[in-house]
Amino acid sequence: MARLFFLVMIFALALPAAQAQQQSPRRADPAPPADASPRPKPPAPPPAPVTLDSLFERLAKAKDQQEGRAIANQIERRWLRSGSDTTDLLMNRAVQLLNAKDYEQALDLFDHIILLKPDWAEAYHKRATLFFVMDDVDGALRDVRATLAREPRHFGAMAGLGLIFQKLDKSKAAYGAFAQALKLHPQMERLQGMLDRLKLEVEDRKL
Repeated sequence: MARLFFLVMIFALALPAAQAQQQSPRRADPAPPADASPRPKPPAPPPAPVTLDSLFERLAKAKDQQEGRAIANQIERRWLRSGSDTTDLLMNRAVQLLNAKDYEQALDLFDHIILLKPDWAEAYHKRATLFFVMDDVDGALRDVRATLAREPRHFGAMAGLGLIFQKLDKSKAAYGAFAQALKLHPQMERLQGMLDRLKLEVEDRKL
């Protein structure tokens, strides 16, 4: 009997607590303050670096001569970087001497630059130009090939190769070099005219 009374009392004490728990409203989650600022957007990824490969892709798709020339100028400025401020200054001076037709001093300086930077394609290209204007066809041909061995996409050297082949009366080889130069830089308008004339010459020789 005492045990039954004890169980009844436990139930009676527990019941109000259970009812209160059922009747008490559930506390809602607190609302964010009205003036809460939105989360900042993550920063945009940095732009992809402009590489020579991407510049050549753009050059091949250039819409007109002006756009092509602008992209080609960017490529040529890249080629003029030796990786050494001192050598770059020497190159600038050598080009000045070349433009001033001081060929002997320009040649001495180009020789020195190539000794310092034997893998710099542009140094060979500039010296090839000097050899060509000095009418040293063998020297020009040697340096043009050295340029293309280091930078096969050098459209200036490829066009120069075509001029050398023309001078050697090798029309078919000149046509192939000009065609390759135009494939790399399609907006070289003067070269297109030379290619058209060579095409007629090559076809006439086949007849």
